[in-house]
Amino acid sequence: MKELEQPLISIIVPVYKVEKYLKRCVDSILTQTYQNMEVILVDDGSPDNCGAICDRYKETDNRVVVIHKKNGGLSDARNAAIPLAKGEYISFIDSDDWISSYYVEHLYEAVAKCDADIGISWFENVFEEKALQSKPEEPLSNYECLTAEECLKKLLYQNGVEVCAWGKLYKTSLIKHLRYPVGKLYEDIPVTYEAVKRSKKIAVIGNVDYYYFQRTDSIQNIAFNVRKMDGIEHCYNMMKAVETDFPVLKNAAECRYFSTVCNILFQIKDDKHESMRQALWNEVLKYRKDVLFNAEARKKARIAAAISYMGYKTLAFAYKKTQWRG
Repeated sequence: MKELEQPLISIIVPVYKVEKYLKRCVDSILTQTYQNMEVILVDDGSPDNCGAICDRYKETDNRVVVIHKKNGGLSDARNAAIPLAKGEYISFIDSDDWISSYYVEHLYEAVAKCDADIGISWFENVFEEKALQSKPEEPLSNYECLTAEECLKKLLYQNGVEVCAWGKLYKTSLIKHLRYPVGKLYEDIPVTYEAVKRSKKIAVIGNVDYYYFQRTDSIQNIAFNVRKMDGIEHCYNMMKAVETDFPVLKNAAECRYFSTVCNILFQIKDDKHESMRQALWNEVLKYRKDVLFNAEARKKARIAAAISYMGYKTLAFAYKKTQWRG
């Protein structure tokens, strides 16, 4: 990084009921090889000792800024910090996750070399009591400079780009007017889509620098509840937006929507939500043919589309056998 300038980068960390994991997260940020940062810890009304832990970090490192606020959820915490960020770039990190020491350096280096509006890192799913499968590597490797359309194609086919807010570096000028939908799950989807859409260039790097911790009580891993239908709504709206903004990616957007529908559908395991189950199954029937015959679709999605012709129970059984997490 010696040959590149180091503009101020703001790291935003929403904090709520993560007393057990917070130190691991913040320590990984403060020990970055890239040092010109401000770290905004947003205590989202956490009922445990998280607020006090945040304050201790502020007392010992002048790069740390702490916001204490009434609980409003993940989106509200991010939204509270965005207008206060002083950095030229912003990155979001979830407080139960952590990053390699090269995370910020790699993202900024790739963004600078591509003259990009967004940098996107890759990640490893980390399960409780399981060892890491990757090791951080110092040199920046396998980075691509993509247009918005090229990046969205990867995102929609889930090919090295995900919709999550974390694991990315955004130009502040790009994201400062965007806000995450408060009270919604899967809130990353609409904002990530809008940010990529507005970008001229996106740098996507192959380095695994973000560690996505899979807690058993995380949104992804808890049992179905009606709020998970937010994911369906967001993906449907994204699909419709793509049809207008990037018509050439229509099939890719349908594939992403189909995958999301399957993911949520087979989390429903009780009769109380039968009407929702039937509505989602109807969506599977509606889009399965296009996904099956889309040569660019993920193999997993095409297999699911094929199995769906054997009936709901067969696809549900296949999903149960292949969706084990950790």
